[in-house]
Amino acid sequence: MKKIIIIILFTTMGCKEKLSENYRGYVFNLKKEPLHGVKVYADGVPLEFTYTQKNGYFSLDRGSLTFVDDLIFEKEGYVTDSLETVRYIRGHETIYLFLTNRSDTLFMKSIK
Repeated sequence: MKKIIIIILFTTMGCKEKLSENYRGYVFNLKKEPLHGVKVYADGVPLEFTYTQKNGYFSLDRGSLTFVDDLIFEKEGYVTDSLETVRYIRGHETIYLFLTNRSDTLFMKSIK
């Protein structure tokens, strides 16, 4: 019985998602076209930023490996958007956005 409990404990501990050292992902418009030149920065740290590439991809170093910031996305002609990079679902699950190996995407709305 003790062996089973230990195996389950190691299995659940090993399933924890490893966070990246940088924020990364894609930014598209609502027509699903990549947006080039979107300014991306961590909330409260506007002097450290990056811009999306032609394919909409961005990569931004995290200021701290122990703290996760919200991200701000700005582009002229589009609604500025902020995004929580950590979400908690009913206290049971934690979802990380733009911080893992999967490619997360933000869709920005144009100003009409």
